[in-house]
Amino acid sequence: MCTVLFAWQWRDDVPLVLVANRDELVSRPSDAPRLLQHNPPLWGGRDRTAGGTWLAVDPEGRLCAVTNRHPGGLPPTRDPQRQSRGVLPTQVLSAGGDAEAVALLGTLEPAAYNPVNVVYLSPSAASWVALDDDTGRRSGQFAPGVHVLTEQDPDDPDSDKCTRLLKHAQEIAAGTQDADVLVEHFRELLRSHDRAGAGPETAACIHEDRFGTVSSASVAMKAGGVQFEHAEGHPCVTAYRRVLG
Repeated sequence: MCTVLFAWQWRDDVPLVLVANRDELVSRPSDAPRLLQHNPPLWGGRDRTAGGTWLAVDPEGRLCAVTNRHPGGLPPTRDPQRQSRGVLPTQVLSAGGDAEAVALLGTLEPAAYNPVNVVYLSPSAASWVALDDDTGRRSGQFAPGVHVLTEQDPDDPDSDKCTRLLKHAQEIAAGTQDADVLVEHFRELLRSHDRAGAGPETAACIHEDRFGTVSSASVAMKAGGVQFEHAEGHPCVTAYRRVLG
C-alpha cells in the first residue's frame, strides 16, 4: 500500500472505513486477496516475489497494512538482506488482540526492515509505527477521525498529496452519515489523477509504465461484519469485487 485513507471511530456502528491504493512496480507479480492463513483466519493479497502481503484483514474486525517509507521524500536504496516488510501484517494480526498487536509493533527495529510505515486498526485501537535508518523507530496512536498515510508520516503537513487528500476526506466524512456513500467517495478520491506536484507519483491513481497503482482495496467494519473489496488494477477503470462480507 502506498496511500491509505481511513475514518476511524467514525460512527458507533461503523468504527472503520478504509480505502487504500497499492503502488508498486508494474512488473512485480502478485495474487489478488485470498485466505492467507487459517489460524487466525486472515485475508489479503500475496506478493509472489517475497511471499508477504501489503494488507491483511481479520474477519473479526482488525487489519494491518504497510506502505513504503521515503525519508525526506526520496525512495531509499533497498537492502535485499533485510526481512520483507510484507511479513508484518500477518505477524501483527497473529500476535493476539489489540494489546498484543500494539506490543509487537513496539518491538520492531529499523535495522531489520527496509523503511516502512505500519498501521494497525481495530474498532478500539489505532496505532502506527515508522521505521527507517535516518529517524529510527517512531510510533503513535491515531485520534478518532479521518487520517491519511502515504510514504511519509501520518497526516504529514509537509506532503502536498497528503494534505490535499486529508482535506477532501475530512469534508466528505463530515457531510454524510451513510457508510456506503463514504466508501464510494473515498474510492473516488483514490481514483483521482489530479497531481499535488509535478511528478506523476503525486496523484492518487498513478499511471506509469514502470511504477504505478496496481490495485486498490476498501474495508468497512460495520455492525453486521467486515466488508472487504478489492480492485485488481487501476481503480479508475477496474471494478471492486467482494472478498469478505
